[in-house]
Amino acid sequence: MGWIAAEGKSFRCQCFSQTKKEKSRASTKSVLLAINWLTKLRVDVINFSIGGSYNSLIAHAIEKAHKSGIILIASAGNSEPFTKKKSYPAAYKQAVAIAASDRFNRTAKFSSAGSYVEFTAPGVRIWTAVPGGGRAMSGTSFSAPIVSSLVAAALKTEGIQDLESVRGYLRSHAKDRGKEGWDKYTGWGIVGIKPLC
Repeated sequence: MGWIAAEGKSFRCQCFSQTKKEKSRASTKSVLLAINWLTKLRVDVINFSIGGSYNSLIAHAIEKAHKSGIILIASAGNSEPFTKKKSYPAAYKQAVAIAASDRFNRTAKFSSAGSYVEFTAPGVRIWTAVPGGGRAMSGTSFSAPIVSSLVAAALKTEGIQDLESVRGYLRSHAKDRGKEGWDKYTGWGIVGIKPLC
């Protein structure tokens, strides 16, 4: 089971199941149902803290959500920087891919790199709600929601309306790391926007 938040409400959704090794998995069908449902709700932002291989059905659903005006933010993946494997939905052109950094603003050792990476946000030892309390967890699955929340706030306060203006807004608030300009490890840099509350 998983929870999805939309329009200020929470909805329980049969999106994820546990493997024998206690890892969460989602089927193509469950991801499609979630994307289509959120598209019908006309939410402003969808966060994807999931990753897998290219899937034409999900690609179609992503395109439909994008055309409806929804901003799509996705975790870049945790396959380490030397992988040649792209992580989807982050690698779809309609999504903004987020890598992870540690508390010293270094790229996290586990964070995937590649031509699709656009920005970086904290993703190491992020205090996370879990059943019965909370614990520190790491992964690009934790950096993407940070950017998603910043984008959602910007859509309400900055007059931003589409994906390209979101990308421009994030670039204007990203601190460059590594070589000057874009690089495959951190994208345009680490996003640093003061929270509104």
